[in-house]
Parts: sequence; C-alpha cells; structure tokens
Amino acid sequence: MKRSKEIQGLRALAVSLVLLFHAGWLPGGYIGVDVFYVISGYLITSLIVQEQNFTFRNFYARRAKRLLPMAFVVLLITAISFWIFAPSTSRLQFSRDLIASTWYVSNYLYAHWQNDYQNLGATPSPLIHYWSLAVEEQFYLIWPLVLIFFRSKRKKMVVWITLVSFIFSVYSIKSSPIFAFYALPTRAFELGIGALIALHPIRAKLIWPGLIMILTGSILFDSQTAFPGWPALVPTIGTALTLISLKNNFFLSNRIVGKIGDWSYSIYLWHWPLLTIPALYLQRELGDKEKALLLIICVWLSAISYRYLENPIRKTSFSNQKIFAGVLVGGIMLTSTAIAIGATNKELSYNLDKPIIYANGCHQGYSGFELKPDCIFGDTSATKAIALFGDSHAAQWFPALNIWAKQSGFKLYTFTKSSCPALAIPMKDNGAFKAENCRKFRDAALKQIQNIKPKLVILGNFEHYKVSAAQYVNAEKFDFPYLLIRDTPWPNRDLPACISTKANCDTPLPPKIPYKSKNIFDPVPLLCTTKCPALVDGLLAYRDQTHITVAMAEYLGMALGQKLDSLVAG
Repeated sequence: MKRSKEIQGLRALAVSLVLLFHAGWLPGGYIGVDVFYVISGYLITSLIVQEQNFTFRNFYARRAKRLLPMAFVVLLITAISFWIFAPSTSRLQFSRDLIASTWYVSNYLYAHWQNDYQNLGATPSPLIHYWSLAVEEQFYLIWPLVLIFFRSKRKKMVVWITLVSFIFSVYSIKSSPIFAFYALPTRAFELGIGALIALHPIRAKLIWPGLIMILTGSILFDSQTAFPGWPALVPTIGTALTLISLKNNFFLSNRIVGKIGDWSYSIYLWHWPLLTIPALYLQRELGDKEKALLLIICVWLSAISYRYLENPIRKTSFSNQKIFAGVLVGGIMLTSTAIAIGATNKELSYNLDKPIIYANGCHQGYSGFELKPDCIFGDTSATKAIALFGDSHAAQWFPALNIWAKQSGFKLYTFTKSSCPALAIPMKDNGAFKAENCRKFRDAALKQIQNIKPKLVILGNFEHYKVSAAQYVNAEKFDFPYLLIRDTPWPNRDLPACISTKANCDTPLPPKIPYKSKNIFDPVPLLCTTKCPALVDGLLAYRDQTHITVAMAEYLGMALGQKLDSLVAG
C-alpha cells in the first residue's frame, strides 16, 4: 500500500507526543500510542481487504520483515549497553524484560508485575515501551483470521469486536486498571476504530477538529486519568476524524514532518533506551538539557537506521522461509543473550530485605482491603498491646517495634497497607492503587484499634504524597494515644544499585512538616547531617528508592525504643 504524506505526518505527530511524554514535558503525551493504534488498524485492514491474492504466509512474512529486524537490532544494542552501563543488581529484571520483548508478550508481563506506565519510577525498564509493539503484533496475528474467515460478515464482526472491547476497557479501568492499560482485549477497540474507517470509507473536512482533539488530550490528560476507557475516545476519534480528512494538509504533509513520520518507528524504538540507560548509569534523573540532547541524538540515529537498515530491508526480496527462519534465529539469539545477562546478576540482599509482614500477608499491597486476623507479634502472651498503623513507611518500622515489644512485654498488632497513610489525607486513584480500597482499609483498621484499645498506636506515613503540609497537619486527628514517626528521607533512586556503581549516592535533607503532636519521633537527625548518606555506620540505609532496610530499622530501634519507653510509662 502506498503511504500517504498525511499519514506519515500523523505518525510524526504521534511519536512526537510520546517523546515529549517520556521526557516529562507533556503529561498526556502517552496518547501518541493510541494514535498509532488507530493508524495501524486502518492501514492493516485496508491492506488485507484490498489484496487480491491474500495469503496468511505472505501477510505474516511481510509484517515480520517490516517490523522485526529493526526491533531486534535495538533490543540487542540495548542489551549490550545495559550490561555495560547499568547496575549489575538489575540484570535479572532486565533479562526477564528482554525475553518478553523479544517474543512480544511484554504487555502481559508488565500487567502481571503491576508496572504503571503512566507513573514510571526512578529506575524504569529500558524496554517498557515495547509493550505497545506487543499489542500491535498480537493484533496482527489475530486480525487476518477475523477478516478472512468472516469475510461475508466482516463489517458486523469489526463493529462487535470494537464495541465489546470498548465496554471491556471501561469496565476493566475500575477493576484492573493496569491490565486495562496493557492488554490487547482492552485496546482492540482503538485498532478497531481504524478498521471501521477502512471498511466504511467516507470523506469529510474535519482534520482540524481531529488534530485539536489529539492535542487537547495530550495536554489535559495525565497520570491520574483513568486510561484507556472513555478518555481514549478523545485521541482515537480525533485520529479517525483526521484519517477521513487526509487531503493536502500543509501541517501533516510538509517535507520535514514527513521525514519524522518515515523515521517514526525507529524513533520510537531508540528513544526510551537512550533516555533511561544514561539515567541508570548516573543513578539520577536527567536534566531537561540532557534529555533534549539525547532526543536530538535519537532523531539522528533513527535517520541513519531508516536509511541504512529499516528501509533497505523493507525493499529487499526474501522468501517466506528465510524470513521465518531469520525471526526464529534472532529470537533464540536474543533469548540466549537475556539468559546470559541474567546469569551475571549480582543480587544485593538488601533488595529483598523487607519486614516479615510482607511475606506473611500482614502488610497489604494495592489490591484489597480486608484485614488479616492473626497479625499479632511481639510478646503474644502479653495483656498489654501496641499497634502499628499506616502505609509502607509505617511498615518499615516493624523490625524495630517487634524487638521492642518482645523485650517490653507488649503484643504488637499491625495494620499497614501500601500507599494508605495513617493520616486521613486526600488520595486519588493512581494506576493499580484505588483510593476507595484505602478508605475501606483505614476504616476497618481504626475500628479494630478501637476494639483492642492499645496502650499506644505508632503511626507512619510517606510524606511525599501530592498534598500540602497543611493537609497533613489538619488530618492529624485521633482519639487514642499515638506516636507519629516522621518519614525518612526519600532518595528517589535505587540505593543498592547506586552503591554498586560507586556513584555519589547521598540524599538531600527533606523538608519538615510541622505536625501538631508533641509525640513525634524524628529519625532524620539519626540518618543525616547536612546530607543523608547511603551508608550509616557501615549499614546501607535503604533497600530501594524510599524504604529503609531491616538492619537500619533495627539500628534506629534503640532510639525509637527510648521514646516508646517514655510514652508507655506515663
């Protein structure tokens, strides 16, 4: 199929949105992927329907020749770069990601591991962007079967698939938001919209409303937007309006935009490894100037890739057998490379150094809100009790509290859940986290605390939620005696990985929240001077980006124990 200048321009717009999003400059730029999906659905459906002598072997061979060589080259170079520059402590995870990306199943891997694409962490995978390619490849495998086997009813089938997928997407946003973001069944309606345009060719002059819808979504949407679901209609319908209006549009058909469109596939493949691997090596977030330079390099590298690799391979003539053999050989080579990289992983025990309440289910993750009844520690035969209540930044103090409770003759009850602070600060749905689950958990925990009547409740909170200091203070309302533990400093990077690179891993002093209560335990002076070092008295302070190690909690437990002694004695 001959490529239209306007479609190449639309591809240029889509990849530009993704680049701006990943650079941190456009909050809703991730909708560029949705633009790509509509384009793909339109083009692939048009190709299949218009081809006179369609065969599955030829179709799959052409898709493989068009997409896989460049994808495999980027995977290989990324793997080599990662092995050289990234921390050796993260090679096992990268190995997993590389295998999944090679065989185009990474979208389900990230869905399983609850990787929130819209809230990329301090050390994201350099291959996480392959999830969208996995969705497309899965679509390419299934779509010809739908269009060919249901030839006489293909229009109705496409309508029903698109409609059912959209309904499922809307439903899944509430029940399984991460799955909804990554999975083909919840994304198929976006490709289906493109297919419907191909099957019902109409022409209109709605290109500017379409482009405005796309740009509006990229500006107004952000990580808090429940996506895809209903919001996905903004970029997808916008793209559909643009596709039915493609004719001599200066914005989309000029030469520069057309070149970016030609290079868009290579740009998409290269940009994320270029942004992430330097950050992993430096163990810090890149500045705007650094990101801009890397994106310029990305465009230059993509132009070279397109001219000397992507386009020549696309134009060459290979037999189907050679193409499929090449795919198999390339997949095996990349899988072997992944296994070799994973075998050299140097795991630091600190990475797995979590309090025991994570393993026995007494600390809850994002999902659910039911309290486990047997989460009692310390001196379980004692008549007196204390309770631990809050999010994971409360749970990190469990090792110290458990030791103190055993020695002091107290039962220790635990009520902790990830991202659910003890203070009633306003929370918003965020990826896999649901504020409603947090509210229900908090209500149940407070009810239990009232029933057991502990001598003291130890509260802990992450102090970097997107709320003001005043909201923290105003939420400090409890009708039981409590000790509030100030949050530990927030490195916002993987400290074990940072230590392994021998980089400067110190953390700046955190701002202080002026809590009302006098019953405050502040660990910051024990961890920091003018800065907060990664090692305190030879002990690694943090197991990850935000949580102290078990050893550090126990180390600080003596000072915490003195505070507890003074409070329970009163």
